[in-house]
Amino acid sequence: MDSEVYLAYLKYEGKLVSDGAMDARKSAQALLGLDECIRYFSGQIAPNLKKVDFEIPVLIKKGSWEAHIPEAIDLAKYGLGVFAAGYLARAGHKMADKDFDGVGIRDVFKKSVEATQWVIRIGKHLRGLTTKKFDNVKFNNDNTEIGISNHDGEYLYVPKEFLYLYKMVNPSLLHKVAQLIEDERKLVVGVRGIDGYVEETVSKEHRWIFTGEEEQDDIVLPELEHMQNVLLEGEVTRGNEVTNSLGFLYKGYVLSAIPVTGSIVRFKPSLFLRAGIR
Repeated sequence: MDSEVYLAYLKYEGKLVSDGAMDARKSAQALLGLDECIRYFSGQIAPNLKKVDFEIPVLIKKGSWEAHIPEAIDLAKYGLGVFAAGYLARAGHKMADKDFDGVGIRDVFKKSVEATQWVIRIGKHLRGLTTKKFDNVKFNNDNTEIGISNHDGEYLYVPKEFLYLYKMVNPSLLHKVAQLIEDERKLVVGVRGIDGYVEETVSKEHRWIFTGEEEQDDIVLPELEHMQNVLLEGEVTRGNEVTNSLGFLYKGYVLSAIPVTGSIVRFKPSLFLRAGIR
């Protein structure tokens, strides 16, 4: 980071962007993905922002590919001056002004990127983004944080407002930005905090969680032997009628399951529920 202050940023780090360059199509995809995240969460946090158009200033520098949101943005300068009729008169206001639902635009943008970070944290914790209901939750910090457990019994404490936003999010929201992750190019999402920037990183190991791909480990569940007859208990996460297959979440891994006979349509009532397969 240089001496200039930024509200938040999305960047890619690694040998593939060591000279600060990424091809035009990938750069456009990254910016569209960032734009989709900010617009989606902004609309959830302050519904009046859903009709507001805005531009995100981009800085690309040597060492990584980075898109930054400045700490202080003049609304008119960056395209935020073109409001719906009710806000047209406020085009010259700064980000600190609380113009939308009693919340400052600066705060909305920052919270939108924080929500993106929490989706990443929760996704890595749960090894997926389809689980929306949680059992055996715990509470912390005067009940403002909810602890959710993963398949290893580990708890992640999430602020209530961000857990609510996570429950509403489409699992494919981060697809565009995650799709660009490679062995030598990781995704980093940062937000300015009191003591510096707080970052959340997605490497190739966790890319599948946010792109919807099947996990590509060399050895998955080594305790299971080929042709072994076992009962697996987990959660049905998806159904694909074209391939006639189900996605089955077992011990943090998404397995592809194909019925011995017939169509998967009959299993539709089991979607997102606990189930067993042999």
